[in-house]
Amino acid sequence: MTRRTDLSPFVLEQASAWAVRLSDAGATEANWLALEDWLAQSPDHAAAYTQAEGLLAALDDDRAALDAALTRATAANARMIESPRLRRSSPPNRRRWMVGTGLAVAAAVVASIALAPALIGTTAVYVTAPGEQKTVTLSDGSTLVLNGGSRLTVRMTGRERSVEMDQAEAAFDVAHDATRPFRVTVGESQVEVLGTAFDIRRDAVSTRVAVTRGLVQVSDLDDPAHNVRLGRGQSVERDDDDGDLQVSEGAAETAGWRTGRLIYENRPLSEVATDLNRAYATPIRLGGDVGALRFTGVLALDGDQSATLRRLEAFLPVRAVRTDGVVELRAG
Repeated sequence: MTRRTDLSPFVLEQASAWAVRLSDAGATEANWLALEDWLAQSPDHAAAYTQAEGLLAALDDDRAALDAALTRATAANARMIESPRLRRSSPPNRRRWMVGTGLAVAAAVVASIALAPALIGTTAVYVTAPGEQKTVTLSDGSTLVLNGGSRLTVRMTGRERSVEMDQAEAAFDVAHDATRPFRVTVGESQVEVLGTAFDIRRDAVSTRVAVTRGLVQVSDLDDPAHNVRLGRGQSVERDDDDGDLQVSEGAAETAGWRTGRLIYENRPLSEVATDLNRAYATPIRLGGDVGALRFTGVLALDGDQSATLRRLEAFLPVRAVRTDGVVELRAG
């Protein structure tokens, strides 16, 4: 049996409920007439019902598979749709295949199989090495641009779109789909959108979200009521330690890495070093307490790490020392 993959989860759930009810010996003439009424409402209804009937027959032929499916199924109340219209008679003689189990559970079994592609969905992991950028187009048309040294896990189902971010930086351009929220779990926060463009930067202890188009909501994973809404040109920064959501303007500047520029306004050198570690393969570490130094300026990422570090030395009292395969920024 060839399954259509474009049928909505709701229609598949309805079709599964109909198939299970009408497989029962107690199905009435009114049930069959109501089914005819439902099938006439849309070609998708007929396609979904054919699919559900096939799955039901396959389970009936394989009792072991049916028992296993019933064991996995949770009790569910499948919708049963009735219609007063009576236009069909002489329902076919179908043997009762369910013994000692409720119709709702059976419907849940069939629906779980019919909906498997939509509910289980697909999961993919995207990784970039330091100095590498990668553009990913998702099945819904959304686009993700990963900065270097990033790792994202993307899960797409018929009901939601979700991303889990480790230490990473990525720019998102999310396709609008009001029926499937797009959520990003990052650090101790969750970002939820319907359709917008934004940038997320995550390091070991903090998260920053910046919006370039549309609206997003950033909330606490443990306390969703603790949230902020961001519009175009706004950003929010949250430190894991205190959980405060600090909103500021100038969000577009945070995504400068996409055009080869890192733009800072009074940011700690520790943050600059984290960004440079995404841009270049040779790691940078900080010596002493230089990470607390504040930096304002623009660093061009022109492919030459030494040139970028020389620009940094010109702005701050630091010097770059190469040792043991790393670059150490020391007080200078």
